[in-house]
Amino acid sequence: MYYGWKIVGVSFTTLFISVGFLFYSYGVFFLALEEEFGSSRFGISMGLALMNLTMGILATFLGRAVDHYSIRSIMITGAVFMAMGFFMAAQIRALWQFYVILGTVLAVGEALLGMIPSQTLVANWFIRRRGTALGIATMGVSMSGMVMAPVTTALIHELGWRYTFIVYGLVGVGVVMPLVYFVVHNRPEEKGLFPDGESTHGALPGGLVHSESAFETPEQKAADAIVHRSWTFKKVITNTSFWSIALSISMCMHCIGAILTHMIPMSIDRGLTATQSAFLLSLSAGIGVIGKVIFGFIADRMDTRIAVWISIAFQAGGAFIFTLGDSHVTMQLAAASFGFGMGGIVPLWGSLIGETFGRENFGRIM
Repeated sequence: MYYGWKIVGVSFTTLFISVGFLFYSYGVFFLALEEEFGSSRFGISMGLALMNLTMGILATFLGRAVDHYSIRSIMITGAVFMAMGFFMAAQIRALWQFYVILGTVLAVGEALLGMIPSQTLVANWFIRRRGTALGIATMGVSMSGMVMAPVTTALIHELGWRYTFIVYGLVGVGVVMPLVYFVVHNRPEEKGLFPDGESTHGALPGGLVHSESAFETPEQKAADAIVHRSWTFKKVITNTSFWSIALSISMCMHCIGAILTHMIPMSIDRGLTATQSAFLLSLSAGIGVIGKVIFGFIADRMDTRIAVWISIAFQAGGAFIFTLGDSHVTMQLAAASFGFGMGGIVPLWGSLIGETFGRENFGRIM
């Protein structure tokens, strides 16, 4: 088996944990913290906003780092910060302390373990099958949505929210750190391979290679030719393709973040039980798993822009259906449509960047 698929497996796992333990579980912790500290939903949701703000500030520096330094070291550092953040969150005595932890320690952990390093890692190992590989890796995001909302609900019910934070911290130390340390390599060239899985010809002893292009097929050279362009900061911010990708994906992420964060509280307000509300979030994420596979497959075989349009249409349709009524069936239909479109955005985001800017610039552009 091509070693790149092991890299996909690691990315799947780190995305499952980093996104599932924070983002998909936040709606469940949302209610427990609201009851504990008596804050408004707006106040509690501000914690997630602060975390996202910090991650956004870090992104530019992190993008450069994953293109030039050890992704393994970056991800291990992220696991350490995430574990520390959960252990600290278990000790809070006021809501402002949770905000500080979210906006600093947990934000750093999420950034260093999350989308940018994970997707860059996969993009380094694949060119022709990049869409499919990113689709499978980012299934970890949606799978966490299926699993973590009900799991977090059950853990909080049995252990309380403080001990649930401790459990999540232990997973970071005991699962993520050893997995990343023993499996992750930045690029296939480090193991005498080249993207998509064929052995190199003319590799030097110790897995060294003369040059990347020497071991690429003609198809891979064509797909990765954009690598040789010098993408300075000025060239990037004056490139219309960059802004087309950034603005369209950003607006999609705004919608995804708002709807997923408030789906459980909204559902309870509309008369659903806590279990039904958690299942609704799981349904959206579960359909998102299917969306990631399908849209990743499509991205390797047709114009990626068309796939993005289809994905956005399903998201918009789901958001519209949410406004039509509060019956359980209507909300399930809305969650399914929204989830399918949402599932496509993350792998399509990576595919667009890879196609437009190349492997060498992937982390920085993302």
